[in-house]
Amino acid sequence: MFKIGEMFKLKEMYKSRVFYSSLIVAGFCMATFAILYVGSAPSFSRLKEADISMRTIYAPYDFTYPTEIDKEETENSRIEFEARIPSVLDIDSSVQDAAFADLDNFFNKVKETSRIPDLDEKEKTEALEAKVDFELSNKDATIFLQLKDVDRVRKIAKDALENIFLVGVVTQENKTALLEKKDQRVLIRNMRYKIEREPKAKELVDEKEAKRIVQDTLERLIPKGRQTRSAVYNLIKKDVASNTRLNNEETEERRAKAREDAPVIYRRETVKKNELIVEKGKKVTKDDIVKLTQITRVHFIVNRTSYLSGLFMLLIGLVFVAALYLILSEKKIIEKPKRILLIAINAFLAILASLVIIQSQQPGYLIPLAGVGMMLVLLLNVNVAFVTSLMLSIYIGVIAGGKLELTLVLFMGSALGIYAVRGAKKRSQIFFAGFIVSIVNFFCIVGVGFLNNMAKEATFAAGISGIANGIMSSFVVIGLLPVFEYTFNLITNITLLELSDSSNPLLKELTIKAPGTYHHSILVGNLAEEACNSIGANSLLARVGAYYHDIGKTEKAAYFVENESGTPSKHDKLTPSMSALIITNHAKDGIELAKKHKLNDAIIDFIGQHHGTGLIYYFYQRALEKVKSEKELKEEEFRYPGPKPQTKETAIVLLADSVEASSRMLSDPTPARIRGLVQKIINNKFIDGQLDECDLTLRDLHKIAESFVRVLTGVFHVRLEYPEVKTKKERQNALKNKSKQSK
Repeated sequence: MFKIGEMFKLKEMYKSRVFYSSLIVAGFCMATFAILYVGSAPSFSRLKEADISMRTIYAPYDFTYPTEIDKEETENSRIEFEARIPSVLDIDSSVQDAAFADLDNFFNKVKETSRIPDLDEKEKTEALEAKVDFELSNKDATIFLQLKDVDRVRKIAKDALENIFLVGVVTQENKTALLEKKDQRVLIRNMRYKIEREPKAKELVDEKEAKRIVQDTLERLIPKGRQTRSAVYNLIKKDVASNTRLNNEETEERRAKAREDAPVIYRRETVKKNELIVEKGKKVTKDDIVKLTQITRVHFIVNRTSYLSGLFMLLIGLVFVAALYLILSEKKIIEKPKRILLIAINAFLAILASLVIIQSQQPGYLIPLAGVGMMLVLLLNVNVAFVTSLMLSIYIGVIAGGKLELTLVLFMGSALGIYAVRGAKKRSQIFFAGFIVSIVNFFCIVGVGFLNNMAKEATFAAGISGIANGIMSSFVVIGLLPVFEYTFNLITNITLLELSDSSNPLLKELTIKAPGTYHHSILVGNLAEEACNSIGANSLLARVGAYYHDIGKTEKAAYFVENESGTPSKHDKLTPSMSALIITNHAKDGIELAKKHKLNDAIIDFIGQHHGTGLIYYFYQRALEKVKSEKELKEEEFRYPGPKPQTKETAIVLLADSVEASSRMLSDPTPARIRGLVQKIINNKFIDGQLDECDLTLRDLHKIAESFVRVLTGVFHVRLEYPEVKTKKERQNALKNKSKQSK
């Protein structure tokens, strides 16, 4: 019945934790929607012309607004857009077809002539010259008739021609005309192959350059046969001709379309920040409405209800995805409402800062989202920081007007910040992480600017904002980290290092009152640190936890064997049950002492869990010797109150504590005996169920055992026996005695 009752109690506790976590998430969503609602539009957005203003309105930031069309600038804009359109040249594929047909006809005649019987070489040459309708030298005719592979040479000739026809050959007249327009590009279209390219006019190939290209191509395709190469060039140079035609109709049509697409340029008036727009009690003019509309437009008030509804639905969707991810991969986070509250507060502050920066017309790249990721990875873990940064970067990008580039930059900066700061053990590492974020932001922003063809000045100005973002993020983390640590009772590596300082009052007191225990704790810390490193656990947490795990022994140090210093044991005059009570109480006393000194719960866990519910075997055996039956004893009275270790780190300290204490009892600590002792202790703890509630695997236990053996072997290594140091007189007497004995 007790066990069933406990099961229901745990179930109800779990349900209540999840319920509170759900309430926190719901509160976060409502608070976020509230600030979005308040910040989505200024109160003056409902004013109309001729209304009496109930308040004095000043410009919240510098802005310009359009007044009337600037005809001159608009025409200049149209001319500029029209000038950007290149002249269209279409490739005439019939030129290539005709050239290829001529080549096929010629090489077919070469084949026919070479097969004529009863003709000598000279007669065949004359016959070939008679068949062609162009001037063919006697030398070239002889070379073609002597070809071993006519089809190969035919293909080479075609490839050489096709190489220039695909590029496009223009007449010298057309090239000269196009060159008169400086930096004028042209569009060459090959309608047969659906290919377009846009070279500069100076890069166009005329007939003269085409023949040179043909020669270069033949040198590459026929590197050794100089005479054959010359004959092929003489054959095809007559077919090198212009194959492009100016398409004036298409060119004019495109330029007309460009004129239509050119933006209308308005004359603009500038309003400076804090400039008076409407005075209280005055009528609102048409010009005032234009200015107020400009401010309203910046605050995304077009279709406000639809806009806010969409924002809220997207928020719910992103929160659901993040919660689902945490349930699947970080279930322990969901079960701890305080940690959900920590995530919610950080997310809310990030969204609030985003709204302030966006509405103040500052660059969105200033939003210090990387600070949230860095904060969460230091306080919780990488998974939580990563998913929170991803969801927030998406949402902030939407709030800023659907800016994908802002989402990209914020997420990239956050991801690199998380990577750079994880496992940080010094505050300087946080500043270094901020520097990394600044560099990443700058390169991402500049890259986006180049992609969007932004002006260089604007691009680099935005890049400077990205650099400021990284610096701000590191300062935010440095400033708020201690606040969140204290408020949510969390611990970071930085705090752990501060706790490991031997000048800490608790450790100092332990050193004075229980030096043996202090020495034992240091060795346990070394064992635990090495073991954690071997399985990828938090070695710093385990080491510091080991330093404090026995602070409960401070007041009754003499009752523990490591502090006896050769004096008779105080347990000799006590009953086994009383001795067991004193021993077990050191965990309870340690927890009270830790709470008094306001140690973090993560450290207190080591104090309460480093023995689990283990049996105090020595005093239990002594008690058994004094009773007739084992049933007369309650084993629970000789067990620690627990709980059993809940994490890998506390379980490792439990094992290290037992191993270190037992290793001091070894009379001859050889490596083999040390290994046997370590394995025996780990097996006993495993069989006793002390490791049932932590995440250690059998593979982990094997690695832990190996690390313990390695450390203990180093501690108990065999030392050389050095000769006794003697005075000069003692050495002289020894020599005299030795000479007498020899005589």
